[in-house]
Amino acid sequence: MEREDINYLSQLVNENDLKTLYKKIKDNYEVNVLTPACEQTLLVPVKDPISDGSFYSGEVLVSSSIVEVDKEKGWSMIMDSNLKRSLYTAVLDASFAKGIYIDEIEELLCAALAEDIKEKEYKYKQVNSTKVNFDLL
Repeated sequence: MEREDINYLSQLVNENDLKTLYKKIKDNYEVNVLTPACEQTLLVPVKDPISDGSFYSGEVLVSSSIVEVDKEKGWSMIMDSNLKRSLYTAVLDASFAKGIYIDEIEELLCAALAEDIKEKEYKYKQVNSTKVNFDLL
């Protein structure tokens, strides 16, 4: 697992599981909040296939925060308004960079990824079952 995957994968994890790991880290290491979790908006760039240019199609709401765990900085940017998840993710990011509880972090995130893949495959099967083959008509 790469550190860059933490922000995406933490959005798939049950928030109570994130909170449990966050508390475990906070109880054993010094956690300083450098930038409290706050809501922001980001412009979403889209590539125009006709003109080969790009434009901004709109905005997306994110929650972000910056923390320090045992003097290692971590950050998060989570889609939607979820300030707690943003804080928990930033702490996981810093801990992962510091080498703290790497096995637990990877186990939590990989389990969420596996469940997400399973759900997507199920949805794809449902959609594909409605596919119409016009050659047979």
